Amino acid sequence: MNNLDQLLFAHTEHERAQLQKHDFIADFPELKTYSGSQIPVISQQIFGNNKDVYISKHSRFAAYPTHSHQFLEINYVYHGECRQTINGHDYHFQAGDIILMDSESTQSIQALGEEDILINILFRNKDISLDWLNQLQSHNSVIYNLLLNATLDHRQQANFAIFPKEKTGAVLPVLHQLLTEYFFPNDFSDKMIEHYLSILMYHLARTLSQVNQEAILAKSNDPYAKLLDLIEQEFATLTLAQAADKLNFNKNYLSNLVKTRSGQTFTQLLHQKRLSHAKLLITSTELPIQEIAQMTGFSNRTFFYQKYQETYGCKPADSRKKTQSK
Repeated sequence: MNNLDQLLFAHTEHERAQLQKHDFIADFPELKTYSGSQIPVISQQIFGNNKDVYISKHSRFAAYPTHSHQFLEINYVYHGECRQTINGHDYHFQAGDIILMDSESTQSIQALGEEDILINILFRNKDISLDWLNQLQSHNSVIYNLLLNATLDHRQQANFAIFPKEKTGAVLPVLHQLLTEYFFPNDFSDKMIEHYLSILMYHLARTLSQVNQEAILAKSNDPYAKLLDLIEQEFATLTLAQAADKLNFNKNYLSNLVKTRSGQTFTQLLHQKRLSHAKLLITSTELPIQEIAQMTGFSNRTFFYQKYQETYGCKPADSRKKTQSK
């Protein structure tokens, strides 16, 4: 058992008190007067004067009443399991699951057992929200832009998102490093925490559209949705003929379907995806621009530069310079 495990599995003073009382003991002022008639809202006073992020272990051994908050919260099931009710719906989470709850979402948590460790990460900055995560990734996703609002009934869940353990493997080492720096501070820990948080949020932004796309496709047998997903996966080499063959549709039918549903041609959709991914690589890597053009499906250099200028109003190199100057 490492130092982080030892810290998190050890009983806190609050947990010992709840064990002794066999009932919930309020850990925030807003919950001390909780009567059940009105949902309490946990305020930003929790952060104090200096902290922009507050990380804690959720106390075990007592059910946590329904509440809301004024900030973005991340729950991470570090070990064991956790049953919660979020916005009136019941969920059973397992180790490795990550839950994001925006301000105004409501949450209650059933009593955690000895082996159940739940981590809370709270963000003071109101600019950090699910909308912000969506914006980070949505420009890069054709299916996300075209289908999310129309297909996924996200209005009931717009202020929270669930990242199942199958999708969080890549980010868990970063999360564990973040927790170690927070709970065992050392030289430069503040800076390292800042960077680990940035990496964590970018990982979640990358995963968010994938999770939403899978939810869309799981709810839909729509050939249009399937085509857009195919464009997402194979945009660099895909042709209309290949798409028709893979989806078992007539090429003309597929072409007309795209035009009717999106108002664009198949080629226009394909170029939209290729260009958005090219821009992402240009602004986030040091790869040569010509290599990026080839990687994203543009074999003609002149055509790539022309379409990029038309779409973004500047040359690829200008996009890179603008990003580097920030």
